[in-house]
Amino acid sequence: MTSFKKYYIARIVITALFGIALGVLLLLAEPYANEIFDILLIAMGLLIVVMNLPAFLISLSHIKKKGEWISLLVSMIAIAFGTVIVLVKRDALLIALGAYSVVFPVLRICLVADRKKQLKRELPNVVFGLFLFFVSLLEVEELVFRVCGISILGITALYLLWSLLTMRPRFAAFDAYVQELALVEAQDPAAPDASEKE
Repeated sequence: MTSFKKYYIARIVITALFGIALGVLLLLAEPYANEIFDILLIAMGLLIVVMNLPAFLISLSHIKKKGEWISLLVSMIAIAFGTVIVLVKRDALLIALGAYSVVFPVLRICLVADRKKQLKRELPNVVFGLFLFFVSLLEVEELVFRVCGISILGITALYLLWSLLTMRPRFAAFDAYVQELALVEAQDPAAPDASEKE
């Protein structure tokens, strides 16, 4: 029982500290939002290139098969776009990246047979693309950092409050479970003990 309590309290403390640290970090990084977005864009460009390289090589080796040239073309465009993101400065680039994050998922959805399943997979990309449109058109990078920081701190506070309010009922439920388990073991002496299993 003591180990369960220690684990539960440790989980609350670690999660709360992580949330507070992340929220404060975002608020402190607010003046440097533009530079951080530049770094994130470079990382995004590299990620696009790396993720589309295997598809490009596979399509290139199966180019004679029907429909593979479409995959090859899409992969080539994606790799070229990722390279441009790394080399070119931002401004209009965020809009282009937003367009990429919306258009390419739609193309992938159209190319597969199971469109509903693919839609679920591509939905985060589409949301991310729309978010980039919002940030680039309104130039609200600092506001994004502020809102995210405050939101994380608020969610952390709610999590901490909820965890503390439900601590006693959880411990009581665990105590009841342990007592019930002890009663079952006492009534059935033939039940295999953990030491016997070894």
